[in-house]
Amino acid sequence: MKIFVHHVKQTIHSSLGLFKKRLNAPLPERGTFKNWWSSVLSLISYSVGLGNFWRFPYLCSKHHGVTFLIPYFIAMICIGAPLYFLELALGQYVSLAPTQLFSYLCPALSGVGYGMILILFAVVIYYNIVIAWTLFYLGAGLSFMRPNPWGTCEYQDMPQNCSAEPGGRLIAAKYYFEHIVLDQPIGDEVQLGANSIHFKMVVTLGVAWFLVFVCLAGGIRGTKKVLIFTVFYPYVMMAFILAWTADKSEDLMTYKLSETFLQVNTSYLVTEISVWNDASTQVIYSLGVAYGGITTIASYNKIDQNILRDTIIVCLLEGLTSIYCAYVVFSISSYMSEEFLMVSGNTPDLVFVTFPALVSRMGFGGIWSLLFFFMILALGFDSQLMMVEAVTTALFDEFHILRRRYVAVIAAFCFVLFLLGIPMTLQEGKKIFDMLNVYTSSHSLLLLGFLEVVIVAYVYGFRKFIGIIKEELKVWVPTPLYYFWAATWLCLTPASLLVLLSFSIYSEYQKVWKEEENFDALFLTGIALSFSVFIIVPLRAAFVFLKKWIKGGLHRENVSKIWKATSNFCPEYVRNGRDPDVVNSHLPEGEFTCIGV
Repeated sequence: MKIFVHHVKQTIHSSLGLFKKRLNAPLPERGTFKNWWSSVLSLISYSVGLGNFWRFPYLCSKHHGVTFLIPYFIAMICIGAPLYFLELALGQYVSLAPTQLFSYLCPALSGVGYGMILILFAVVIYYNIVIAWTLFYLGAGLSFMRPNPWGTCEYQDMPQNCSAEPGGRLIAAKYYFEHIVLDQPIGDEVQLGANSIHFKMVVTLGVAWFLVFVCLAGGIRGTKKVLIFTVFYPYVMMAFILAWTADKSEDLMTYKLSETFLQVNTSYLVTEISVWNDASTQVIYSLGVAYGGITTIASYNKIDQNILRDTIIVCLLEGLTSIYCAYVVFSISSYMSEEFLMVSGNTPDLVFVTFPALVSRMGFGGIWSLLFFFMILALGFDSQLMMVEAVTTALFDEFHILRRRYVAVIAAFCFVLFLLGIPMTLQEGKKIFDMLNVYTSSHSLLLLGFLEVVIVAYVYGFRKFIGIIKEELKVWVPTPLYYFWAATWLCLTPASLLVLLSFSIYSEYQKVWKEEENFDALFLTGIALSFSVFIIVPLRAAFVFLKKWIKGGLHRENVSKIWKATSNFCPEYVRNGRDPDVVNSHLPEGEFTCIGV
């Protein structure tokens, strides 16, 4: 008995010693990109995605084609590019996610960083449902030798006007998406208990989150091989689709494009305010500014990477890709039916109804379908990877101890997000998807962008921040570029965002006032999400103020500190030089100083 007790004591002692050793061990390094190409690839993956493919073509069709490009590129120059460069500079300089970055930059407005991660957290929940739908189509179309199931009229309760013609195939594809993929009830079949879980979709959602986990488990560098495929493959596939549709309907396509896409309507730009609002929100949504993702990706850069070059590459590629996608979609419009684009609208129907109807006519069994849905998977999956990476990075930066269990934390996080996505696999789950799709990119996003640029340009100081860009980030800022950043950051960008925010809130008020919306739980949840930042920012400010008050009282000098950048708003090597718990082998010699603090 004594031997047994002694053995137990030794085991406990050794276990406690091992636990203490691991607890006191240096934290793993945060890591950086291996080269600038990996960083740019990640930025392209984050910014270029499904929004270019289904939202931009719809807006072009709605606002007279090339007429829409004028406000689009003006918004890109006045809002998109300035915000993109600003976020790259912030992330690369501090090497932190937005939650910690804004806590160091302006403690009183640190809620901006938390608001960004909250909105991005909601986005990654519903965005992976699109990946799950794509995997469902891939699984259904794996049999190459038989016709695609969404291109046939063999299902029971199929509408009588289903046929082999383009319009009839659209009906078949719509039936397949709504009643097979989404498992929505047919006709008047909505009965008690009909809103049940679609178990096949739960499985595909689980597969989608497992793929995300596998790709992220290797860290930020482990995603490079996946991104090389997902970035380049969609361009090749769209070229094949464009060639096929052009060969089938060359004359008709040329006529329709010249009539609907290539004519500028200048009077429309003056009389229709909504075109400017739609163009600006498309730039913000598609580039992904104000979500915190760009800042997080840039936080893995080396401090002297040329972010001006990266901004030009990504913004230019974003615009050209949007035009390319619009041209492909308009070419299909001329082949399938004249009205399909406006019917599909700003919804997934364009991807999961119209295009499946097209590829079902392209022959070779299910090969074209397989290639097409791999393209959709590539467009969406790389964006999803970067967004999840941004949210998990914020978690690791907030709680450094979690880095010791990186893989386990990523697994647990993906599992939680999988559980949160299950309500969207219900028969009525698409309503939840539509709510999140609309309200995660509305008022809160515009407020975040406005506060972000105001904090940097006015609270911290434009000249001090330009000094950081020139001296620490080693970016060449000639005089014309200096005045461009001054004009945009100090005036054009915040003013444009404030006008957009006012217009967005007014439009929402008009809908409510005219009772165009049903005041159900989904609508109220969407409103709460869209205005969440309006609550988080002042609550966080109150918390910081109260914390400062308890520590040092309410005298003026103490309160003013919550509006000033802290000593931790500096490069990573400076913070690590003061932090013995972090392993860092590339510390510079000499004293550590921060510019502008």
